[in-house]
Amino acid sequence: MSAPRLSHLFTSIALAVAMLAPLVASAQDDNVQQSDRHSARREREPKAPPKLYPDATRVEPKAAASSAAMVKSINQLHDLVGKNQDDQAIALAQTMLADPKANDFDKSAAWQAIGYASFAKRDYPKTVEGLQHAIDANGLPNNDHYETMYNLARAQVAAGQPDAALATVNRLASETKLEKPAYDGLRGMAYFGKKDYAAAATALQKSLAAAGDKPDGNEQQMLFASYFELKQYDKAVALAEAIHLAHPDDKAATMNLAATYQQAGQAQKAQAVLDDARKRGMLTTADDYRKLIQIYANAKGAEAQTIAIINEGLQKGALPPAVDVYSVLAQNYYALGKTDEAADAYKKADALSSNGEAALNLARVYNNTGRRAEAKAAAERALAKGVSDRAAAQRIIAVGTPVKPATRKK
Repeated sequence: MSAPRLSHLFTSIALAVAMLAPLVASAQDDNVQQSDRHSARREREPKAPPKLYPDATRVEPKAAASSAAMVKSINQLHDLVGKNQDDQAIALAQTMLADPKANDFDKSAAWQAIGYASFAKRDYPKTVEGLQHAIDANGLPNNDHYETMYNLARAQVAAGQPDAALATVNRLASETKLEKPAYDGLRGMAYFGKKDYAAAATALQKSLAAAGDKPDGNEQQMLFASYFELKQYDKAVALAEAIHLAHPDDKAATMNLAATYQQAGQAQKAQAVLDDARKRGMLTTADDYRKLIQIYANAKGAEAQTIAIINEGLQKGALPPAVDVYSVLAQNYYALGKTDEAADAYKKADALSSNGEAALNLARVYNNTGRRAEAKAAAERALAKGVSDRAAAQRIIAVGTPVKPATRKK
């Protein structure tokens, strides 16, 4: 799975800067009249942010830094993380934590910075550690305390800690007296991490239903995978079709739809999707080509198409030379009566093979087309490589008995 995006980055630190602005700018000109001082101060006082969690059970602490110096450090933390100077941000936060005069707010802000900077470095365990300490220090206002808790749950999912993530999101819902669709999305991700696909599907369905026409792509993909794991292919097909319809140029959506069709026994639909992807240049890896080859190789009367796909993949360099690739190519050539091309493909397979199977099939092609000396040499090479059907190789060497090579699977 990809890592979740942490939302509301640095909300508490940004808020801290706003709340403490009067401290930063308190050195007024002594010549200013007292009435003017009060007017200026009122203009600088920030408006209280709306309460995002009005029913929270937590008693909101007085969110204020311990000193003007600490305000400056918090401002600097904000700038460092905003500029992706993560190591410097972590170092500064650790200096703040080491200050014996740091209060709970200072510590929460510092730990939060460590968490977000660690996330940017893709160090998810450190992200979890930082955000957990930010919550435990209990110095942030409720808005930021609970947003940090939400981000902690997402980080726990990314760190492979699904049980911890479930505990965190359930605590969040309990303490705030809120049940948001985003919480169901988090639960779905956590259950998926626990391989509890039924619970994951239930939670993700609720989250996506609430999202309406703006679904979260990651949640869709995870729900699709849950259906797939549960072998609920009808639901997987419906969702995969919806995702593909919304994102027709997305390769992952295209390949998922093809795989789902195939698992649901709808090979022709899978073939059509992959053929369209091939025409649009979306097949770029060996796995892409192998999926299409597998479908065609098991389809009746599709020898020419299979040959064309394999050769295209080899010529583009997307499909690396391999024993099984050349063997399938040879089988399809042989099925069309193109024995010279079949022999050439088996030669290439034999050159890459260590078990003698390709050499034996090459011997069979030679033997059945009257090329006795070449058949004997190939059969001897098969024996030398330890081929499993030694008797067949020995018969070709001894009497040149015609033996059909391996045929295409139907």
